[in-house]
Amino acid sequence: MTLPAGIRVAWRQVPAGSARRDVSRALLAELVPGARFRSRCPACGADHGRIHVDGADAAVSVSYVEGWAVAVAAWGHERVGVDAVPVDAGGLERVLPDDAGERAVMSAPSSTAPARAWARVEAVLKADGRGLAVDPRRVEVTPVTSGWSARVRSSPFGESPPRGGSAANARERRWRGWDVDGPNGVVIAVAVVARAETAPV
Repeated sequence: MTLPAGIRVAWRQVPAGSARRDVSRALLAELVPGARFRSRCPACGADHGRIHVDGADAAVSVSYVEGWAVAVAAWGHERVGVDAVPVDAGGLERVLPDDAGERAVMSAPSSTAPARAWARVEAVLKADGRGLAVDPRRVEVTPVTSGWSARVRSSPFGESPPRGGSAANARERRWRGWDVDGPNGVVIAVAVVARAETAPV
């Protein structure tokens, strides 16, 4: 699938003995030349977690899978999430929303549907900022023309707001996403905040 203008994805093999973070940072430097990248975990203070960009109007995200680093840059977007999943990943039905596989089959071959569905969910949760602190089964993905849209259903137990946002914004936020064919045997999904967040999903 072709991504919209202003969103670029790249991947590179992680050589044996190399740090995958070094490879992903090199990819980001190529995608957003001249920018600086920093990350700081709000829970432990370590140098990991959401990557912030200084020196460019772009959001970035990275993912890792079986010897590969994947990076995305989205210009003019506040948030972006990317996830890469092996097509033969097993056990995904235990963590996916009940109808996620069926929805994914509409727009992907059935053999890759579970991996596609999980990549979409994970990309949304990365872009949202809460990651797996949110039950993945709450992510509702709907195929649309040229990609898919998504929302995170409200929790009956109250909301944990996304970092840098409020619980109300978390409930109202809508996501726009696209599938990307990655390296052999890998599927990739990219999610950004939808331009018209109040539009129905």
